[in-house]
Amino acid sequence: MAQPTRTINIWEKIQQGVNETERLIGQKNYNKAMIQARQTLEIMVKSLGDKACIVEGDLASTIDQLYENRWIDKSTKEHYHKIRMIGNKAVHEGNNSAADANLAYHLLSQEVYAFSDYRPDRRRAQRSSQSSGGGRSTSGRNSSSQPRTGTARSTASRSGGNRRKKKQAITPRDLLPVIAIIAGIILLVVLIRVFRPGASDTETTAPTSNAVTEMPSSEAVTEPETAPTEPETTAAAVQYVTTDTLNVRSEPSTDARILVQLAPGTPVNYVGVHDDFWSIINYDGTDAYVATQYLTESTP
Repeated sequence: MAQPTRTINIWEKIQQGVNETERLIGQKNYNKAMIQARQTLEIMVKSLGDKACIVEGDLASTIDQLYENRWIDKSTKEHYHKIRMIGNKAVHEGNNSAADANLAYHLLSQEVYAFSDYRPDRRRAQRSSQSSGGGRSTSGRNSSSQPRTGTARSTASRSGGNRRKKKQAITPRDLLPVIAIIAGIILLVVLIRVFRPGASDTETTAPTSNAVTEMPSSEAVTEPETAPTEPETTAAAVQYVTTDTLNVRSEPSTDARILVQLAPGTPVNYVGVHDDFWSIINYDGTDAYVATQYLTESTP
């Protein structure tokens, strides 16, 4: 009975940590909010580390071991490290940035919802409940289907008999109205041709003469082809510049090698978006990665 109580206490601490982080941001106490987010992350990582039987270590190494042992995926690993680094910056450098606090809260809230998926005890409980529920439903279907076998056969025989009766019910008498309509149309066409013998001649010759007189000349046909085309206008290209000292990395990860550091206001050769947190730029003829939050648009 000790294990369920411990799990409930961990979840309560995590929920309290998320709520406290949100409350501090609402009070514009961004420094404490980032520290609270890091403390809540420590509870989550320690819980996963205990289940994965990871030897105690610092927060960064435990996160890396959870990723190597496939308890978390690469995206979750990067989110954990981002929250950790934001919290460290708040503790050691006194960072009080609203953007960093909101980013830490956003990442923490996202990972708290995914936190329960990494618990193997919950997965086993879900599989056992699904298998037991499936057995009951299968037995219920089998027990209810046996006494209805005769009823199903009689229903099928009656439906087959009805289909045969419907097929046999079609008689030539039913086709008489259709035949009468077709005959009336044919008779009407014959009468028109008999009493108006010259109409057909004039109608057939008139389109021929009109076609000859109204045929477009070769100049009219070729005129659209020779008409000058207007040059297409292109939208102004959007450029991006850095808003702070920016690290250009070889891979989309905070652990990747830093190629260069760009000063604030430096234009970058923007290529595209990599994910929610990284963008691709062209640096020295190759693709490199920078944090999207430190870029801003600048039209030429």
